[in-house]
Amino acid sequence: MSRRKHQIEAFFRQGTQLHAAGRLAEAEQVYRQLLAAVPSHADSQHMLGMLALQANQPGIALEWIDRAIAARPANAIYQVNRASALLAIGETAAAEAACREALKLKRNCAEACQVLGHALSDLGRPAEAIAAYRDAMQYNAALPDLAGHLGLALRQAGRQEEAAAALRQAMARAPRDVQALGNLAGVLKELAHLDEAESLYRDALCRQPDDPAQHYNLSLVLLLAGRFAEGWREYEWRFRAGAARVPDCAQPRWEGEPFAGRTLLVRSEQGLGNAIQFCRYATLVTGGRVILEVHRPLCRLVGSLRGIERVVPIGDPPPPFDLYVPLLSLPRLLGEAATPVPYLAAEPELVAAWRDRLGSHGFRIGVAWQGNPASLAEHGRSYPLAHLRPLAERPGVRLISLQKHNGMEQLAAAGFAIETPELDTGPDGFVDTAAVMQSLNLIVTSDTSVAHLAGAMGRPVWVALQHVPDWRWLLAGEDCRWYPTMRLFRQTTRGDWGGVFALMAEQLA
Repeated sequence: MSRRKHQIEAFFRQGTQLHAAGRLAEAEQVYRQLLAAVPSHADSQHMLGMLALQANQPGIALEWIDRAIAARPANAIYQVNRASALLAIGETAAAEAACREALKLKRNCAEACQVLGHALSDLGRPAEAIAAYRDAMQYNAALPDLAGHLGLALRQAGRQEEAAAALRQAMARAPRDVQALGNLAGVLKELAHLDEAESLYRDALCRQPDDPAQHYNLSLVLLLAGRFAEGWREYEWRFRAGAARVPDCAQPRWEGEPFAGRTLLVRSEQGLGNAIQFCRYATLVTGGRVILEVHRPLCRLVGSLRGIERVVPIGDPPPPFDLYVPLLSLPRLLGEAATPVPYLAAEPELVAAWRDRLGSHGFRIGVAWQGNPASLAEHGRSYPLAHLRPLAERPGVRLISLQKHNGMEQLAAAGFAIETPELDTGPDGFVDTAAVMQSLNLIVTSDTSVAHLAGAMGRPVWVALQHVPDWRWLLAGEDCRWYPTMRLFRQTTRGDWGGVFALMAEQLA
C-alpha cells in the first residue's frame, strides 16, 4: 500500500470514529476534506449520505449515495443505505429493488434482508417481510431492532400470538426502549390482554411522561375496557399523537366554562362514523349559540339536530365564532349524559319515495359489508359478502345492499340474490340510505358508518364485530351502550366470520 493511500485510509478512519462518537460536524469536515483531495473517494461520499440520512435529509442522502455507487457499484452496503433513503422519501418499490440488488452482490447480507423487510411491510406484503426478517436473523441475529420489526410484520399479517413472542424478545433485548414497550402493548391489546397492555403503556409513560403516542394508545385500552372517565382524559392526546386533527384557528378552545352570549364551533375531527355517533353531544351544549362543522356529505343529514343554530361543511370558512371544541372532546366535558335515540331522521318525502320503490313484500334486510380498505382502522373489520349466504337462504328474506363504492366487486361472485339500488348519487352522502332504512325490517352491517346511522335513527341493526373490536364496542356483551336498538354479534375466535353469521341466521329464524 502506498504511503498516500495509507494516509487517506487513516484520515477516513478518523472521520468514522468522529461519526460514531456523535461529533457529526467534525466527521463531515473530514469527509469533505477527503473528497477535496480525492473527488472519487466512494466511502466519503457514502458517509456524507449517511450524515444526511441522520439529519432527516433523505433527498440529499440519495444524491451522495448514488455518487458512491457510481464510483464503486459492487458495494452491497451502499445499495442497502440507498434503499433506506428511498424508503424515507416514499419510493418503496425502488427501495425493494435496491435491496434485491444488494442481495445479488452479497447473498447473505443481513442488513439488506432487514431493509427489504421494511420495504415489503410498507408495500403491504407482510408474509414476504416476515421471510426477509427471518433471513436477516439467520445471517446476523444481533442487528438492532430486528426482533421488533419481525414482530410488527407478524402483527401486520394477523399472527398476533407470534408477534407477541417476537416483541417480547425485542423488549428483553432493550428493556428500557419505550417504543418496544408500546409495540408489545399494542399487540397485547389486540389479544384482549388489556391489563398487561395497560401496565406496559404506563411503564412507558413513567420513562417518557409526555409521549403522545403512548398516552393515546393507553386511552384506547381504557376506553375498550369501559373505563370512560380515565379514557377520555387520555384521549385528549390524540391530536399530538397525529390520530386526529382540526384546523388551526385563533379562537380559544372551550373547556366547559359558561359561554352565554357567545358562539361555539363544534368541529368534527375524524371519520363519518365518529361524526354520526357523537354529533348528539353537540345538542347537549347549552348557554350560547352552537355551530356544528361536519363532513360535507353529512350536512343535510344532521341539519335537523335540535339546538344547533347552523351546520357547516368542513373545508368552507365557518361563520364567526368565539370558541371551538373538537367533537370527541364533548363526552369528557359533558360527562356520559344520556342522549335520546333516535336523534337523526330521514326526510319524509324520500321515505315515501323509497317505500314505493322497494315495496313491502318479504323480510327486508339492508346489508353493508365493507369499509374503506385504505383506512388503517379498517383492518379486520369487514367481512366478505359471501358470509351473508345463511341469511339470504332464509325463506322470504330479501337482501338489499346499502353498500357504496368499496366492496361492490364482490357482488358478481356472491351466488345469491341481493338487490342493489343506487343510493346517494348526489352530494349528500346518507339521505337516501337513511330513507331506505325506514322501509327495512333489519340492517346487518360490519363496523362502518352504516351501523352508526342505523343506530342513530333507532332502526333495528345487527353489527358483526371482529374478535377484539374498536374501543366503542367494548370487549363483551350483545347490547350497545350508544344505541339501544343495536345488537352486537362478536367473533368468538379471531377471523371466524362463519360463526357470527351462523348465529345471526339462527336468531333470524
